[in-house]
Amino acid sequence: MQLTGGFIRRVLLLVLMVAVRPLDAAETAEVAEQAPLSSRQIQVLIERLEDEAQRKQLIESLRTLAAVDAQQAEPQDSVKSAAADALTAVSERIAELAGSASLLLGHLRDLPNTLVQWATALRDPAVRARWLRIIGRLFVVLAAGFAAAALIAWPIRRARRRGDRQPVPGLVRRLVHLLGRLLLDILPIAAFAVAAYGVLTVIDPRQETRLVALALINASIISRLVLAVSAFLFAPDASHLRLWETSDETANYVHHWVKRLALISIYGFFTLQAALLLGLKGAVYQLLLHLLGAVVVALLLVLIAQNRQKIGDAIAGSREGEQPRPLAPLRRGFARIWHVVASLYLVVIFGVWAMQVEHGAVFVLKATLVSLAVIALSVLLFRASDRVFGTGLRLSDELRNSLPGLEARLNRYFPILQWLLKGVIAVVAVLLIADAWGIDALSWFAEGSGKVLIGATLNILLILGIAIVLWELSSGAIERFLASNDPDTGASRSPRVRTLLAVGRNALLVILTVVSTLMVLSELGINIAPLLAGAGVVGLAIGFGAQRLVQDVITGVFILFQDLMAVGDVVKLGDKGGVVEALSIRTVRLRDLSGTVHTIPFSAIEGVSNLTRDYSCHVFEIGIAYREDVASVIELIKQIGEELRQEPEIGETVLEPVEVFGLDALGDSAVVIKGRIKVQPGKQWAAGRTFYRLVKQRFDEQGIEIPFPHQTIYFGQDKDGSAPPAFVHLAGMPQPAGNEGST
Repeated sequence: MQLTGGFIRRVLLLVLMVAVRPLDAAETAEVAEQAPLSSRQIQVLIERLEDEAQRKQLIESLRTLAAVDAQQAEPQDSVKSAAADALTAVSERIAELAGSASLLLGHLRDLPNTLVQWATALRDPAVRARWLRIIGRLFVVLAAGFAAAALIAWPIRRARRRGDRQPVPGLVRRLVHLLGRLLLDILPIAAFAVAAYGVLTVIDPRQETRLVALALINASIISRLVLAVSAFLFAPDASHLRLWETSDETANYVHHWVKRLALISIYGFFTLQAALLLGLKGAVYQLLLHLLGAVVVALLLVLIAQNRQKIGDAIAGSREGEQPRPLAPLRRGFARIWHVVASLYLVVIFGVWAMQVEHGAVFVLKATLVSLAVIALSVLLFRASDRVFGTGLRLSDELRNSLPGLEARLNRYFPILQWLLKGVIAVVAVLLIADAWGIDALSWFAEGSGKVLIGATLNILLILGIAIVLWELSSGAIERFLASNDPDTGASRSPRVRTLLAVGRNALLVILTVVSTLMVLSELGINIAPLLAGAGVVGLAIGFGAQRLVQDVITGVFILFQDLMAVGDVVKLGDKGGVVEALSIRTVRLRDLSGTVHTIPFSAIEGVSNLTRDYSCHVFEIGIAYREDVASVIELIKQIGEELRQEPEIGETVLEPVEVFGLDALGDSAVVIKGRIKVQPGKQWAAGRTFYRLVKQRFDEQGIEIPFPHQTIYFGQDKDGSAPPAFVHLAGMPQPAGNEGST
């Protein structure tokens, strides 16, 4: 028979119960009912126990079973023990509070008897003299302190009134002025402390009186320091010195609430301390202290309720007509429930403090103060960044003239820098707040994956920054070069230079974008080797599949470097002609005389006819009648060329006198004289129109015939050589009677 787990458990129960003490018959029957075993199992157990080897095996099995049960029960026991400890602690605190409350109620019920006992005790001259001596010494100590503070405060108050009348421009100067006011406010407090402590040392009261006096002195010092700091922050009596943009009503409201809370909490706490020193029961002291905390929390809840709408509007941020701010929906949602969150937060803090959780209240208050300080500092840094980056960068006039466009380019990056700075401030604030609440987030960034993330982020920002700097430097250098004149000729840069630099700038932009993108992907942990290999394969495929595109690019590069045409030239490309409007690395764009735009790939260009390179010529062919003297007409044409050079606007474009080649052709009805006019590039058409106008005008004056095509009518001839008669009727002339025409 094998020893199963259930059998061993029953045996273990039986052995444990028997091992405690010997059992009688009744108890043995009860044990049998709790761990029922059959007679066969009992007989087997007896045999195993009598056998030495079997007994050792049973003992080992029992030990293993005990170890397994312990391991299984340990987590449950720890959880149960933790929950039980928490419930026990809460119940103990509730019991203590209930006991303190009952004790306080008992004291309140006995208050008439206590007052009667005090009155009876005060009838004793020795007791009365003792209390009068204690009260008198306390009065002397506090009176000395308040008198010293009043003596110091009187001249300081007059000096402050004179100083506050003067306007103080600038945030830094206001801050310095307020710090001076704070130091002046601290002087009476210091005088109070010196005088009170000094008198307390001189009169040397009893230990109880000394402790009570110290409690009252400390309460006065701390409360007045809190009021001095509140006056520094909100300046309720000097709006022109206030650091915050708030109204006088709001500043006075906040200052009065700070004063109310400070006086109640500080004087209440130190009064309870003094009462404890004078013999107040510890339980009653704890209950009264909790009641004081409840009063302070109730006042804070009233403060939250009074300012629910105003603070909600401030959290929501954007108003009607204003541009929505970042995270506007989240801010509006939190603005609707902020008072609930704040109220629950106060109640939880009070509960932690009242339950006397070990270091709980101190931890929560410390974390709260650190969180508020971090949030306030973050808001100040946000506003400072808005003020610094909101106005933009202003360069001096000299630098703006020497580097045109630099100010506008730098101001393009100011919003990006502002958001980066705000992001860093927000991340650091979140980390500090998390660390204050016990979340060790800083160590995650100091080592491990957080450190790697920070390193990768900084490297990415460095890569992008270097790429932007290179782009801006090269782009600015190109713009400055194009804006300047040629030092040799003093003229502006040539269209060829402008075209090549524009194409080079675009190529640089593509290179910087591709390289920086690959480096950023590498920093993100992406293996770029397959991307590079794939790019090579894709480039090879494009090279084979897009041969026409490659041909366009290569031909365009040679055309640009050979300066065959530039933007602004008038060219003929095959059957297309017009002004060059744009040149890219692949195509040229022409606009003809009718306004039609032609886009021609470079690979389709077989030849370039540039009509406006260096200079242009207008070639003319003038036909005159056969009866005219050719030499005289040529001389007249040269005179007309001189007149052309005197024409306004056109004359200054003519580079040389008119060149007449001579008689060029004998036409059907005219002899043709040919020549040309050399003008500035692109001015040949205007010069030709003006020249033809002058030719027509002078030929008319000189009676020189400019022939036009004639038609000869031939009536035929008879065989005898005589021509048949032709009757011609002249319209408008009288006809002789009997004649139908004339020959």
